[in-house]
Amino acid sequence: VAEAGGRMWVARPEERVRRSVPTGDPPRHPTFVADTELVVPRAAVAELPDGRVLGKHRVVIDGLGRMVEEFGGLYWGTRRWSEHEVFWHPFPDPPLEVSGVLGVLAGRGDISYYHFLFDILPRLAFLETPGVPTPERWYVPLQHGWQREALELLDFLPQESLVDADQVLHVQAETLLVPGLPDVEMRTPPWAVSFIRERLRPPELGLVPGRRIYVTRGQRRNNRIVRNEAEVMEVLGGRGFTFVDPGTLSLVEEIRTFAEAEWIVAPHGAALANLVFASPGASVVELFAPDYVQGSY
Repeated sequence: VAEAGGRMWVARPEERVRRSVPTGDPPRHPTFVADTELVVPRAAVAELPDGRVLGKHRVVIDGLGRMVEEFGGLYWGTRRWSEHEVFWHPFPDPPLEVSGVLGVLAGRGDISYYHFLFDILPRLAFLETPGVPTPERWYVPLQHGWQREALELLDFLPQESLVDADQVLHVQAETLLVPGLPDVEMRTPPWAVSFIRERLRPPELGLVPGRRIYVTRGQRRNNRIVRNEAEVMEVLGGRGFTFVDPGTLSLVEEIRTFAEAEWIVAPHGAALANLVFASPGASVVELFAPDYVQGSY
């Protein structure tokens, strides 16, 4: 960053996170046991003169034409910079040029509900670091309605100050302001959970005794679906559970649904990002495929 004439601010120091092993069948699954202690690296904000963002994986490039890996380099399945998709097409279309300071909220995985909530929106907290300039415009993903809803709940207006990252895949700013990811390994530090909860969950919401929900992954072709879902719902329905498809709800409705639920049963998936809105005392049963147990979320 310094070699490209920019500046950088440390927004959060390195932190160590300790977690207990959840109750499950089989007990003490190796994935959870291995994740009882995590080290989350320090996070920073970079200011890049003539910086660019390129491609659907939101690669950040400094004014000298170099990828800045920490601020949007590697993505799923890549192990080193040379494997990145951006190098498959060395002659991209010219960028949209933006004057002034352009803040970047677009990032790898922002098409996913979970990653948008926990990798993208918490980056706003970094821009509150003393000394960091205030962006005049924002580069944000706007493809999905829940992205727009979240930005509206965060008072991200007026619309004319937003550059749609899904429509403009290559942008260059007079000054690019890029907050880092909460964690480059795509884990969720506790402060990010608190940030989303405090900014999006209305404080008056609370647990409603007896409200029980089963959360489906929907009827579209998908992975990690429950094959005998009808039979599961027949059993749960007799115990007072209602069927919830988050894909049919607005973001406000999703927040309320999870905030009021006393019991939540669901297969592992992005919809469980909504556990960030659950109330104290709520109980959760998460269903995993035997060969796909994710513990670092």
